Amino acid sequence: MTRRPVGFTLIEVLVALAILAIVLAASLRATGVLANGQTALRERAFAGYSADNAMALLRITPAKLLVAEDVIDCPQLDLAFRCATKTGPTPNPALRRVDVQVFLPADPGHALAHRVAFLSTLK
Repeated sequence: MTRRPVGFTLIEVLVALAILAIVLAASLRATGVLANGQTALRERAFAGYSADNAMALLRITPAKLLVAEDVIDCPQLDLAFRCATKTGPTPNPALRRVDVQVFLPADPGHALAHRVAFLSTLK
C-alpha cells in the first residue's frame, strides 16, 4: 500500500487564493460605498442645519421677507453651502411662504436640503 503525500496540490492552493482575492475585492468595494454614503449623509445633515439657520434668520428679520429671491453663503464647519431663499405671497397679507434650498457651490442644481415655512411679516 502506497501512502499518498500529505498537503495541498498547487491547483487547490491557487483556487483558494482566487476565492480569497474575490472576497477581498468585494469587501474593499463595500467599504468604499460605505465611505461615500457616510460623506453624503454628513453633507445632508449639515445642509439641514444651514437651512434651519437661514429660516431662523428670516424669522428674526421680517424686513428680509420682502425680498423675492436671495442667495447667501451659509457655511457649516468645513462645508461651504449656499442657501437660496424664495419668498412668495399667501392669501393672508401678513404671511409669506418661504422656501429655503441648500446646495454646494459645485452642484447648484442638486439641493441637499429644502425647508418650507409660512412666516409673519408683522414685528
